[in-house]
Amino acid sequence: MASAAESQCPEVPGELKDRLKRAVGTLNMLPAVAVQALQIANNPDCDLGKLAGVIQRDLTITTLILRMANSALFSPPKPIASLHHAMLSLGLRRCRDFIVTAGLDSVAKKASPEMKTQRETLWRHGFLTALFAMKINQLLGLRFQGEEFTAGLMHDFGRTLLAVADPATFTRLDRLDFVEGDDLEARESEAIGVSHAEFGAWFASTNELPNSLVAAIHLHHRPESAGEHLQLAALVAVADHMANHIQRGEAPEAYNSMTDGAMLLLEQSGARRATDVFAASVTKLLIDGPAIADSLMKE
Repeated sequence: MASAAESQCPEVPGELKDRLKRAVGTLNMLPAVAVQALQIANNPDCDLGKLAGVIQRDLTITTLILRMANSALFSPPKPIASLHHAMLSLGLRRCRDFIVTAGLDSVAKKASPEMKTQRETLWRHGFLTALFAMKINQLLGLRFQGEEFTAGLMHDFGRTLLAVADPATFTRLDRLDFVEGDDLEARESEAIGVSHAEFGAWFASTNELPNSLVAAIHLHHRPESAGEHLQLAALVAVADHMANHIQRGEAPEAYNSMTDGAMLLLEQSGARRATDVFAASVTKLLIDGPAIADSLMKE
């Protein structure tokens, strides 16, 4: 039975769906090879060699997995040259995340050439949020196993979808200033009948991503409403808050963790001493994060 958070996943106006489909060509996020790879990866008895054999048929996914395995995020002792070695290094769950990442990238690149700067700004925001979510997950021992990275990467993907489907409306509504408390969602809902969080959640649901991801995307601005998925939604909200701080151009040392109520939600959800542990580490995360995120984005 669906939780309250899941059952509220919104519908998207038909005209907006049609615009997106015309721009992208399909509402399916993943190419056939990626779908087949995920089906294999979702098997608990997955054969890594068989999975690598499928993935290597898609140059985009292969390149992404190799790039991630060699990135500063995972810091291998020596360069990794083979797909199989990269998959062994990353682990099955991370490989699944990066298959989805490749699909998101292919959709984002359908944006018109004049939207390149906006697309790259949003993609960087996604990678920053994903990176911070991953690091906080490790720091607080929250035990997410990859879904926190995907949720962070996708949390604002509805903004990218709007940039792809209707660039003129996106430009009019979204200042890309990453200011907290902005009325962006209200402006979006009034103009197109749905907010970016709702648009992104609908897209994730349409592509049959897990309910936990759908809820985290839908409710990252209201994690207290995420029901059984509160912890993931709150984690994404904290990471988003950090990414916003960086993209406003503010100094890492100026970050005040007490201004983010989502961290208190994490502590209340079972992350012991989360506020204190986070406060002791957040400046270093903010200093190191941008360079790592930029390395993940390199083509």
